[in-house]
Amino acid sequence: MPSGRPQDLLSSPTPQHLTPYTTHRNPESVYATAFHPSFSLENPASALYAASLRALPIRLLSPFSASIIASYPLVSITTEEYIAPHSLLFSPYEPNTLFAGSLNLIATFDINRNGDGPVVRMPTVPSKRSKVVGGAGGIKGIASALGMSSEGMLAAGTFSRWIGLYDGQGRGGSVGAFEVREDAVTVKEVHGNGVTHVLWSNDARYLCVAERCSDQVGVWDIRGTGKKLATLRGRNAVTNQRMSVDLVGKEVWAGGVDGMVRVWGNLGMKEGTLDPNWQFKAHNDAVSSTTWHYSGSVLATCSGQRHFGPLPNDDQEAPRNEDHPYSPSSHPKDSALDTETQASDNSLKVWAF
Repeated sequence: MPSGRPQDLLSSPTPQHLTPYTTHRNPESVYATAFHPSFSLENPASALYAASLRALPIRLLSPFSASIIASYPLVSITTEEYIAPHSLLFSPYEPNTLFAGSLNLIATFDINRNGDGPVVRMPTVPSKRSKVVGGAGGIKGIASALGMSSEGMLAAGTFSRWIGLYDGQGRGGSVGAFEVREDAVTVKEVHGNGVTHVLWSNDARYLCVAERCSDQVGVWDIRGTGKKLATLRGRNAVTNQRMSVDLVGKEVWAGGVDGMVRVWGNLGMKEGTLDPNWQFKAHNDAVSSTTWHYSGSVLATCSGQRHFGPLPNDDQEAPRNEDHPYSPSSHPKDSALDTETQASDNSLKVWAF
């Protein structure tokens, strides 16, 4: 087994330095990833994850191998181009089943069939030209987030800010749909630009919805009233970057662009707009992901974001290339846009609670 995990990782009095098991360099941008439900470094056969890349088939990878284990093409029926899913999810009930969300489509793959396309294509709308959404009209847009409850209900969120619910462990029909932006007109703090995460509570009653460019996490009582229960505000994640959220027990954990991790407790016990119960400084940059170990005692956080230098002043023009007067200077040192690289924190941290 490759080295990289210290034996005293959680008991050492000082922070340990971790090294990766392996590094996977991809030829294109990674749109989405998903870990196998039985993922364990103690069992290499189950240490698998899926990755969606732009204009390429979905890949099945392992930290114990630098090569591709298997691939699964999702091809457009009309253009015959590769479709890159924006969301991936392994079924917790059928670990060999992989769901992939894309434009107006949720595809289902059998990971035992290397090189094969989806075994099921489930359109989220009756047709691409359909103008009716919600209810029987389904949800229109890119399925950007997937999550399955303990009772086998699949939730799909879209960049167009809709949530669709499907029974039968994701293989049944649509049982409902609702719009996330329903109260955006009356509540100023409630805003967003597309669903990025959907998380179910352990009892399958509450659904947490997080969006990009949003300062809040919405909580819906799906099994009870079927309406929005609470707004968890103060997330500080107004950015187009995906900022993940995790739900452990009755607590919602989320990172912000200010390097803070915030926690809202007692999920489902209170209604209305709720502030974080507590918070702590985790990084010196945006905390893009917070993930709990299934044991409930170990938290992993990672940070990082793009940093851009300041734009030139209004009275300052960028110099032109003499050979090409309509192009900016090709010499970075002579460019007015040249600035020192801003300090950033691109790190992964493991916390023991």
